[in-house]
Amino acid sequence: MSLIKKFQLLNNLVVNQDYYKLLCLNKEIGYVHKEVAREIIFNIETLTLKNGSLYFLEKKNSNLSSTAEHIANLLIEKKKMPLLSKEMFSCKEFIDSKEFFKLDRSLVEMLGIRGYGVHLIAYIKKGNNYKIWVPKRNRSKLIDPLKLDNTVAGGVKAGENIYMALQREAKEEAGIKKFLLNKAKLTGTINYSWKNKRLSIRRDTLYLFDLEVDTSFLPKCYDGEVEKFKLMDWEEVLHQIQETNNFKTNCALVLANFLIRHGLLTNKNEKKYEEILRYN
Repeated sequence: MSLIKKFQLLNNLVVNQDYYKLLCLNKEIGYVHKEVAREIIFNIETLTLKNGSLYFLEKKNSNLSSTAEHIANLLIEKKKMPLLSKEMFSCKEFIDSKEFFKLDRSLVEMLGIRGYGVHLIAYIKKGNNYKIWVPKRNRSKLIDPLKLDNTVAGGVKAGENIYMALQREAKEEAGIKKFLLNKAKLTGTINYSWKNKRLSIRRDTLYLFDLEVDTSFLPKCYDGEVEKFKLMDWEEVLHQIQETNNFKTNCALVLANFLIRHGLLTNKNEKKYEEILRYN
């Protein structure tokens, strides 16, 4: 799949008559497929359908979290979603906003609620030459086993801000210590709305970090999620995201963003450069 097609894939959501908007405290927080909504509306009293939108009736964080848990268990029972991940995420309007409620990570996609993640690229620069530390995901991973990934990548859990999540993930996945991580630079975000399955939506905001390291740096995984790391020349990374599907799709977008910002991916080596910039 070409690089532009990867951008198009992760921005393929068209909200139409198949979806209800989901609202909480009069804020639009998600989109729910009507097939999923039918299972919810008739079984959970703290939700209502009004004016073509689905509303949470509760207002307290704890009550809303209980409703979310009820929804998750119901959808598992109805075989509309897989088992719980046991990872709790926050439903928020923005990353620094007050939390509406907590919900299991598996439910985030079913309700079309925005999820937040952190992605860090560790690289070595010598002159105009860049090398990037690239991990290969463990073969035991349920999602995208053996795919190439970003140096550090993971979700922001309930109760965390982006820096707390980055510190946790960097330590677990690559053994990056806090003193080195303090040199990481926040460079922006990537946002996408991906209809990844028939009934679910991934609406993600990924916070992007660059970390320049020297040749003494050797990443080491401590949580078993990475099979091995490889220091790859930037031209090989570009080839992989342009010509193969070896990288996780959202990681290809993060790497394209990195290569564009550093002047490595240009209209000289990417025919769809301007189209990609419109997504970036």
